[in-house]
Amino acid sequence: MKLARRRLIVIVVALSSVLAAQIAMLTLSYAAGTLTVVAMSGLAMISTLGVIVLCWHALYDSDPDRDNAISPLISWLDQSDIVGQHAARRPPALSGVDSRLADAVENLVHRVQRYRDKLLVRHQRVQRLLRNVTDVLYHTDQDGRITWVTDTVTDMLGYRPDELEGRLLRDLLADADDERTLLDSAQLHRHPTRVYRRNGEIAWLLISSRRIDDTAGRAIGSEGVCRDGTRLIETQQALNEHKERAQVTLASIGDAVITTDASGAVDYLNPRAEQMLAVRMDAALGRHFDKICNFIDTERNVAVNGLVHKCLASGTMQEHDEDLTLYDRAPEQTGHTVKVTIAPIRDSAQAITGTVIVLHDITRLQQISRELAYQANHDLITDLPNRRAFEQLLDQALTQVDDRHSHALCYIDLDQFKLVNDTCGHNAGDEMLRQIAARLSTCIRSDDTLARLGGDEFGLIMRDMSIMDAQVKAEELRTEIDRFRFRWDEKLFRLGASVGVASIDREAIDANELLRRADTACYLAKEKGRNQVYVYHGDSDETLTRHGDMQRMQQISEALDSDSFELFAQFIQPIDRRENPGYGVELLLRVRDTDGSVLSPQNFLITAERYNIAPRIDRWVLRRAIELITQAGEDHAAIEHYSINISGQSITDEQFVDYARGLIEAASVDPHRLVFEITETAAVTNTRRAGELIHSLRALGCRFSLDDFGSGLSSFSYLKNLPSDFIKIDGKLVSNILTDPVERSIVEAINQVGQAMGLLTVAEHVETRAMLDALRTIGVDYAQGYHVARPIPFEMLSSALGTRERVVRAR
Repeated sequence: MKLARRRLIVIVVALSSVLAAQIAMLTLSYAAGTLTVVAMSGLAMISTLGVIVLCWHALYDSDPDRDNAISPLISWLDQSDIVGQHAARRPPALSGVDSRLADAVENLVHRVQRYRDKLLVRHQRVQRLLRNVTDVLYHTDQDGRITWVTDTVTDMLGYRPDELEGRLLRDLLADADDERTLLDSAQLHRHPTRVYRRNGEIAWLLISSRRIDDTAGRAIGSEGVCRDGTRLIETQQALNEHKERAQVTLASIGDAVITTDASGAVDYLNPRAEQMLAVRMDAALGRHFDKICNFIDTERNVAVNGLVHKCLASGTMQEHDEDLTLYDRAPEQTGHTVKVTIAPIRDSAQAITGTVIVLHDITRLQQISRELAYQANHDLITDLPNRRAFEQLLDQALTQVDDRHSHALCYIDLDQFKLVNDTCGHNAGDEMLRQIAARLSTCIRSDDTLARLGGDEFGLIMRDMSIMDAQVKAEELRTEIDRFRFRWDEKLFRLGASVGVASIDREAIDANELLRRADTACYLAKEKGRNQVYVYHGDSDETLTRHGDMQRMQQISEALDSDSFELFAQFIQPIDRRENPGYGVELLLRVRDTDGSVLSPQNFLITAERYNIAPRIDRWVLRRAIELITQAGEDHAAIEHYSINISGQSITDEQFVDYARGLIEAASVDPHRLVFEITETAAVTNTRRAGELIHSLRALGCRFSLDDFGSGLSSFSYLKNLPSDFIKIDGKLVSNILTDPVERSIVEAINQVGQAMGLLTVAEHVETRAMLDALRTIGVDYAQGYHVARPIPFEMLSSALGTRERVVRAR
């Protein structure tokens, strides 16, 4: 009985070993790799050995009847396949103990098959996942050699799996240092890695890898998941570059840039903002903008608050055209005058997340504007009011005339002033003018106004003074000048003065008429022998003046009717031909005398404007200019633009724009080559009409030049309303840049402001090489004057142009 029990135990143990080996083989059949094959071979040997032991023990020490009884069991077990879909059919001969044993075995086989079915379902699910995932999975051994990789590697890198299995991981890495990071990381680690594609290109992969250890903690390999991050990383790199560029830009610009969150709290200041607000960014972060930045309306002298709140509330950009004075710690003024722009910042859903504030510092511009305004209204040598300011004061005095108030005007012209300049130079002449101005200022009342009108001419407004008293006062001033002695370099000069006196009465139309009367009286004083006073009387002087005007009017009418006006051309040369390769040409009006000599049209133009026929001359010039330019064709290809002068009366002539538009549209001339020149005085006097004229003709493609700039402009604000393309610096300023540092500074300031506004600058009256070199140093774009070229008839322009081109090429 004991022997039978031991046999039964041995049989059960052997059978269990066989079944366990079969289950392990089934599980490993769903894995892959070399280790799996070795393990399955070992288990197969164990299974076979178990069957042999089972059979041997069953046959050993048994009786023949027992052998015959157990043979069906052994045959059935031998035919059973737990891995297959169907088990062998149980033989009917099994009964008794063998039957119970067969029941147990059969039950165990069914349980293993059910476990196999579950493993098969799980295996199929994993395979579907691997087919649908675009990421690449891989295994390596302890040496970093790839032992397994998914098929998705073909789409990602171009390799077939069998091409990579057995290769070292380092062979695929563009940076060899990445190998240890991927193989030695004990925890799952995501590492951007550059990997070679099969075609040699480099791809960025985001590899999540970790080391695989055995039960003893020894590394036996690694496993990882690769995701293509080329586009993501390249996009991130591009964003980083843009961010760096934006930060460098914000750090470099001259404007203060501040950003806030949706509550108005500051979250960024660029370096310029730190400087202007006198606060570091770490100290400003989180503070409300209004707490660190205080504004005062410069014009109204009132505090301006809540700018950020207005922007957040309205959701629109806020621009403040008025000048605001910036305070960092009220009431201590920082000295910054700014223009403020505030715009909302929105997220992808268009919700406001904050604001960006730009403070444009116009302190220096305002300072230059004030300086130019003062210089435009004051003489730079004597510091007296200049002609423009004097004319404005004269207009005011004219409006104050009534039955109880009368004023007088004196026009003082120094005699022998040219002798001082010619003998001792302009510095001596300037010093003499300063001393004369100071001497005359001590001789007049505080309510009177003394001004330098230009050259050696002075004007004086004597308020509440009759013409007789004015004549007496003028004689006192003439006597004072006559007594004056000017000493320079051991030379002593005595001067005289011719003084014209005119009454400021209701008969005068405007300041120009008053000045004309006083100038006429002064001219007659000179005619009568100089160094005397002459009072204007309408009977004599008016007749003489009208007689001269009528004579000139007749000549103008004849020239217009007979087409005897001529156009001359004077080159406007680019100072640096690398920057401005093309020439400019100014078209100048000339008229011939009866003997055929060429006369300057200056006197004719004054008479024409006085009698309102200047627009007729402007139309003749424009029509003739377009005809000549059209005829020249390609011969004048090197000429970049033609400058055509327009009088102040044409600016106010509403029909002139239509006339010019008709000529330009009918001709084949490129409108961009036509530059209309308007004088600064005419533009300022008729700002609205000048603006309309400029906008209308610029719409056709024409350009504009502001002529004689610096002679009387009070503020650069006119340039905003009168958009120009060129600024022609007044020749009187240019003439003195070598001798007068103040006038040179004015020329430099005009050039800097003009170029800052995108305008090209032209210097007039360039008479010497030294002046041209000085203008080149200043940075002026173009030069015009006798040193560059003298005016020539338009018909000679082609040959002169060819000569200039040959000279330039020879240089």
